[in-house]
Amino acid sequence: MAYSSSKEYELKLKTMKTKLILLISIVFLIACSEKENGNNARIVESEIQQEIQINMGDTLRIDLGNFGDEEGAWIFEAPQFAKISKIYRELSSSTMIYEYSPFDHFIGRDTVGLILNRGSDGASQGINDTTRICIITQ
Repeated sequence: MAYSSSKEYELKLKTMKTKLILLISIVFLIACSEKENGNNARIVESEIQQEIQINMGDTLRIDLGNFGDEEGAWIFEAPQFAKISKIYRELSSSTMIYEYSPFDHFIGRDTVGLILNRGSDGASQGINDTTRICIITQ
């Protein structure tokens, strides 16, 4: 394709570069918007349930609810096949989260026992509620 002037060529080249940069930016944003934690594993978010299914390699995050300063949650029965099994508090919302990730290549059932302490006013101990969650990895 012949251009009538060098300015026309430079303008066309600049337009092509801009389109290429825009396309790369869109692809990058789409790739980063996936909620993944590496090797095609997903982060699965769930409410507290007695039985939860995840896929091999996924990380499970269970929202245990909001807890006051004197309240909390603990693991009383650790899962046997967990690479990660922990409870943490999100400081911005006081929400307690249980996070679980199975061993690599684990397929089967795993169980965690949790104690949820609520209703403490600082002077009393509050009420302990225990729950067991069966996590099925497929």
